[in-house]
Amino acid sequence: PSSLPSSVISIMTMICHLYGLCLGALLQFPYYTTALSEMRDSDVPTAKLHNGIKIPLVGLGCASGVRENHIRTALSAGYRFLDTAQSYNWGYHEHEVGSAVHNHITNTNEQDIFIQTKIHPEDLGYEATRRAVNVSLKRLGLSSIDSVLIHKPRCWEGACNKEPEGTWRDSWRALQELYEAGVIRASIGICDVDDKLLDELLTQKIRPHIIQNWMDPLNQDTHMRKRCQSAGIQYQAYSSLGTQWVHHRGHKENPVLKNPILLNVANKYSVDVAQIVINWATRHGVSVLPASTNPGRQRDNLVDSFGFVLTAEDMQLIDALDGMVPRMPKTDPNEVKINFLNQADGLVETYWFSDAAGDTGEEVHVGSIEGGGALSLTTHNTHKFIFRDAASGISVGEHVVLRDDGKDQTHIVGGSGEL
Repeated sequence: PSSLPSSVISIMTMICHLYGLCLGALLQFPYYTTALSEMRDSDVPTAKLHNGIKIPLVGLGCASGVRENHIRTALSAGYRFLDTAQSYNWGYHEHEVGSAVHNHITNTNEQDIFIQTKIHPEDLGYEATRRAVNVSLKRLGLSSIDSVLIHKPRCWEGACNKEPEGTWRDSWRALQELYEAGVIRASIGICDVDDKLLDELLTQKIRPHIIQNWMDPLNQDTHMRKRCQSAGIQYQAYSSLGTQWVHHRGHKENPVLKNPILLNVANKYSVDVAQIVINWATRHGVSVLPASTNPGRQRDNLVDSFGFVLTAEDMQLIDALDGMVPRMPKTDPNEVKINFLNQADGLVETYWFSDAAGDTGEEVHVGSIEGGGALSLTTHNTHKFIFRDAASGISVGEHVVLRDDGKDQTHIVGGSGEL
């Protein structure tokens, strides 16, 4: 209005100009708008699934050596999302998740813990999936569960010990029915999704609430993230801190944690690269599930990752790392691929012994092998492994890998009735 003083008009003009700049910045980074608008009710950012249910964007991955005592410390630190799976030979222990949660609820009366499990690909099929969900419920001590994903859409050599009864489509039909019946309360989903699979999933009666794919700063899966965002599907990342490069891509060191740009950004905020990656990913609205057995690291990942705000320039620097795939290392002549087969009846825990030449090393848990199951690893000449009965902790054998025995090896653990 013409009656306003010129000074007021000038201030209003400046405010409008600044608002336009901020809006322009948000439009330039479309992923940030959702994440920032939801930024958090508490210290941990959240997101809503397409059914309106809210989930924390940071959870604890319950593999990679994570056991009941580690889950207890995570719950005490404030974690309210636990990601587990049925595959014990991939390092998960569903029953220990259930035990830790029940202990926490008993001691605190807190009921808001979101539990997600995943169906093993060898249990693909309608009836097989329904049975598998019941197994998970029994292991976890629950009558219903928050979220169930299909761990892999198909089997492959070395992954499954039996032929699946059906396909992911049959499993999806079972999950839809269990979701509608309230046995699965919040979400159903699937891992390792490509365009063709997503196209088909979007034609189902219930579209996925969650899709879990590999994503880290060097492998950002941008196309699939955009498709998920457009379809109202929550994108969830596994190996968000770069472990995939070491475990499955042949790298000796984690190229994400060693990346110079990420190290510079971390130094700027006096934090570790892990906290930078978690902050960056959740700013994009991505759910992350870093595993850790260290109470301090657990707290860093959950709380300290959000004690700072990455600038638009920081975000652009990290976004630009997509596709900057590290050079593949030369083939290591000492590398061995070994398959441990458990012929005993009971569950066997497998440990790598860090000092094969002496007796002062540390036992590092690398996986669990169910009776009749297998565990496949990439290791090196002279590496020593110790096998323990899961129930008693008693050693049931050990094995030293020798490259002279071949680059692909099989070792039998135990014998029928031995445990």
